[in-house]
Amino acid sequence: MLELTLAQARSLAVCAQGLHAPEAPRRTPAEVLDALGCIQIDTINVVRRSHELVMLARGVPSEAAGAFASHQDKAAFFEYWSHAAAFTPIGLWPLFAFRRRRIATRGWQGPAVDPQACADVRSAALDRGQVTISDLGGMTGAGWDRSSPHKWAAEWLWAIGELVCVRRQGWKRVYEPAEQALPEHLRATELDDDTCLQGLIRIALRNLAVATTEDVADYFRLPVPQVLAQLERLPEVRRVSVEGWPDDTWTHDSLLEQQGTVDEERITPLSLFDSLIWTRPRMRRLFGVEYLLEAYKPAAKRECGYFGMPVLAGDRLVGRVALRASRKKAVIEGAQAVDPSWAPAVHTAAHTAAAWADAILIPETP
Repeated sequence: MLELTLAQARSLAVCAQGLHAPEAPRRTPAEVLDALGCIQIDTINVVRRSHELVMLARGVPSEAAGAFASHQDKAAFFEYWSHAAAFTPIGLWPLFAFRRRRIATRGWQGPAVDPQACADVRSAALDRGQVTISDLGGMTGAGWDRSSPHKWAAEWLWAIGELVCVRRQGWKRVYEPAEQALPEHLRATELDDDTCLQGLIRIALRNLAVATTEDVADYFRLPVPQVLAQLERLPEVRRVSVEGWPDDTWTHDSLLEQQGTVDEERITPLSLFDSLIWTRPRMRRLFGVEYLLEAYKPAAKRECGYFGMPVLAGDRLVGRVALRASRKKAVIEGAQAVDPSWAPAVHTAAHTAAAWADAILIPETP
């Protein structure tokens, strides 16, 4: 069995995520998405939207990252429940057939869906070609309580694959009939559950480099027992030993020859929803810290700030910094370094995040 030190596992994981390569190329949004397999979506936008932060951290130019979700040319992604709500490469549509079938046959955890509302939404989408919730009458209520029968009908049709979202409009989902928005060869490819799981597990493990069964399962939110069964039978998957990690730790043959070399001088702020760190127990195992989203805590109970961005220096998480950017100005709400010697790196990350927000960092700290 291959034995790795924690430092080796950490470097391999950072490299597998396309971060801090010694020679960092400028990349397109589609290239980053294709490499990662999915990018989580979130509405928080105090610096940039989370998917944009993920792309910016991997060398995507600012304008391209900002325009990605609203593209109007050939579809590069579809939105789906891959890892939570996420942008997913269009080519992976067939691999999520198992999830669409399961929702269609077993139902979902959302509200009950009105059949007449489904008929209305289906008809509107077919007639117009694409619709948003506003086109369907909007919603009532405020905040998380906003709702309407047509909203949940659209979400249901989206979840089972009748409708798809391959672009956004003003950060609203645009729903389109699958037969209109997806290439025919993708719609015609119907894979069985085992093939779907195997394909997603391979993508997850290549992006994690070294991972426990739970890590692999969480990447695409797959059932842990089924993931374990597949890992034990996939010929290109190997058990690996990492100091301090559980016995069910795995790697992929394609990664065994990689050196895991990172640029130790690179400093990058990360979204809390970045796929390097979105599994918090894995964050602690790899980096020795566990930073949680504090946006929904009362301000007085936050340790860092509303959206504390972890700071990656080389292959280590050295602290976090919370910014708020508005009207070309950015203010540091809070900053933490795991050791005082890393405080300059955290401040460098704050400047980087402010630049991503097209703002000037104001020297104001708590």
